Amino acid sequence: MTSRTTFSKLIERHGRVEIPVIQRDYAQGRVDQHIVRDDFLKSLYYALCLPEEDSTLPLDLDFVYGSVINGSFQPLDGQQRLTTLFLLHWYLAWVDGCSEDFRSRIVTSGRSRFSYEVRPSSRDFIDAFANYVPDIAAEECQDIEWMITDQPWYFRSWRFDPTIRASLSMLARMHEVFQKTSGLYARLIDETAPAITFQLLDLEQFDLSDDLYIKMNARGKPLTPFETFKARFERHLENQFKDALPDICTGTPIADFFSRQIDTRWSDFFWPFRDKKTSTFDDTMMNLLRTMIMVTRNPAAAATSVDLADLRSMGRVSSYTWFHDRGWLDQEMILALITLLERWSAGPEAFRCYLSDTRQLDEHALFQELITKPTSLTFQQLAQLAGYAQFLVHSTGEIDSAAFDAWMRVVSNLAINTDYNRPEDLRRSFAGLRDLTPWMNDILNHLASSDGDVKGFSREQVAEERIKARLIGFGEGWPERLDRAERHSYFRGQIGFLLRCCGLKLDEVNSELERLTTATANELVEPFDHYLACASQMFDDLVKHPNGLGRLWERALLTVGDFLPDVGRNRSLLTISSDEAWGWKRLLRNAATGGRPSRILQSLWDRLEGLGSYAADLVDIIETASELDPWREAILATPAVYSYGSYRMMRFKDEGGVFLLKKTQMNGRHVELFTYCLYENLASELEPYGFSVSYYEVTSTDEEPGLCCTSNYNGTEITFYLIWYQEPGQYQFYLDEPKEPNGVLREILNELAFERDDENFWMLLGGLDDLKSQILKLAHLLKERN
Repeated sequence: MTSRTTFSKLIERHGRVEIPVIQRDYAQGRVDQHIVRDDFLKSLYYALCLPEEDSTLPLDLDFVYGSVINGSFQPLDGQQRLTTLFLLHWYLAWVDGCSEDFRSRIVTSGRSRFSYEVRPSSRDFIDAFANYVPDIAAEECQDIEWMITDQPWYFRSWRFDPTIRASLSMLARMHEVFQKTSGLYARLIDETAPAITFQLLDLEQFDLSDDLYIKMNARGKPLTPFETFKARFERHLENQFKDALPDICTGTPIADFFSRQIDTRWSDFFWPFRDKKTSTFDDTMMNLLRTMIMVTRNPAAAATSVDLADLRSMGRVSSYTWFHDRGWLDQEMILALITLLERWSAGPEAFRCYLSDTRQLDEHALFQELITKPTSLTFQQLAQLAGYAQFLVHSTGEIDSAAFDAWMRVVSNLAINTDYNRPEDLRRSFAGLRDLTPWMNDILNHLASSDGDVKGFSREQVAEERIKARLIGFGEGWPERLDRAERHSYFRGQIGFLLRCCGLKLDEVNSELERLTTATANELVEPFDHYLACASQMFDDLVKHPNGLGRLWERALLTVGDFLPDVGRNRSLLTISSDEAWGWKRLLRNAATGGRPSRILQSLWDRLEGLGSYAADLVDIIETASELDPWREAILATPAVYSYGSYRMMRFKDEGGVFLLKKTQMNGRHVELFTYCLYENLASELEPYGFSVSYYEVTSTDEEPGLCCTSNYNGTEITFYLIWYQEPGQYQFYLDEPKEPNGVLREILNELAFERDDENFWMLLGGLDDLKSQILKLAHLLKERN
């Protein structure tokens, strides 16, 4: 029934190969099929370049089904491969100067022996193309599509034929792949040691009805990327693990194991995650492969950082060729892929989870994310996933739930609280995790030991984890106490600031580990519980009640000290953001290392009594504050400052000005702190006098922001301006030459000691308190004499 043959032998045997009307257009060359096209061309290229005696030859293109009808062989399945082989014969004959040999094999009586009956235009193009011999050499051709479409035999109307368009696209890609080769045409037509063959199945003669075609070729679509991957990956697996099979394969050759599992158990596992429109899980599997490649890169390899950047790029579509050519389908990736699929599909549930809860890592949610949008995974997520996979892959037998929970607690704390800016940072974390492999099942004892350092993560967080591991080892309520602290949604496992408040120094971790004994740990219980209660309530209020109790905490802390961190050239009153330099989270991280933030937080919390009295204590702290910087006094008296700008940025100029920024730059909208505070407090006081007060922001350092006081005097609108005067504590209150007939306004201005300059501006200079008093007098006099 079947025989191995080549394309040229098929033509010779049957005389004519005809793609019947019932078949679809040629699709393999379409631009949107570039993955399948490129994979197929590379396979052909590699096969043709191998020596004749290579044991992997010939490249077998699988079955081609068909039958002889009216003297022509009509393929029922294999049309796409045969068309590509026809185009390749023409192209390689041209490259090697053998076009006449090609014509002698393919053309008879001026017609091509390989023909398309799908459309008349397709048939005519194939006939003309088979007879065409370019008048230039292949290496001299810059654009093969233009060369062909510029021929007199090429009709412009053919550009609408999808088969012709796909053929031209395929030829263009062949030109890129094969242009610089030589001697491959001879290999292509070699019958004694063929490089490329297929299995020909000659069906008994039958009438090729629509019904039969639909039944045998109902899919009518090119292979998906995963189908292509699966077929080639199984061949690739045959060459892997030759020395020793992974235990998980239970003695079965790994290629057979993968093939059986992907068609049975794993297929059932993926079914709930299928694409509901197509009922396939191809994209799901390709996304999983991509993610597994990311988290199994060798951190010692110089190319790993580049690999990670490429794999996280949304501009590159996953394919076998890309993965294979980059050397990513290595033993470590394969072992991780197979092991995780076996473990995830091991239970009666759709997805088996191994962690006791989702606090350290939500396994199911992360899986859903990685199979739908792998390129969107953050560096923190990839570090967590690498640690997660490492434990499941390198653990034998049933998973020790307690050990896994402890491991993932440490991994998650380290990953979440490490700053990642580039793939190189992630590569270092991968290296750190690999170094910990021998201690995965006893991670806490290892961290608490003198050799328990971890590389590749935030040094402060590593020190914190080591001290916590030591405290957990004492028992006596410490595991529960630390767990309660880490569970706070804002702290996210980072509680070094609490340890610092208790007197533990993270920057001297080795000496602190030696100092910590059962006795000293017991002495830390009371202060730790107190600081944890204060911190928990403070950040609950900041998150849930930012304009109420949260504002009390902010103002009270500001009375205790200047805690504002530097953010570039700015300083910030801090937002609740957990991952920005202007967030409270960054302040807590800084507090863990000691210094001013730690002292100010501890000083505030030390002044608080029991939980029920926090609000009263905070109010008392604010009201009894004294000897504060002027800018702190202004903010405390004007809570509206906290609502200006999404990042709460402030810019302190060297010459003394203090500005509130709408965002982060002075070339964006901004106001001057003290005039803005005066504006907020003055509006209600001037209202009885018929004055309206507004504030004008500016967007340039060439202008000064300030407040405007507007009144109607004798039917004329007059506006006074108040701005900072470029000296610390000095402000200018001014107006233009008033247009009034009777001079009463000028009398008032003289009475209030306004001075007139050369440009007819009337102004007062002084501190804000004096100017505020003069403004109120001005309002009173204007109303009295109006």
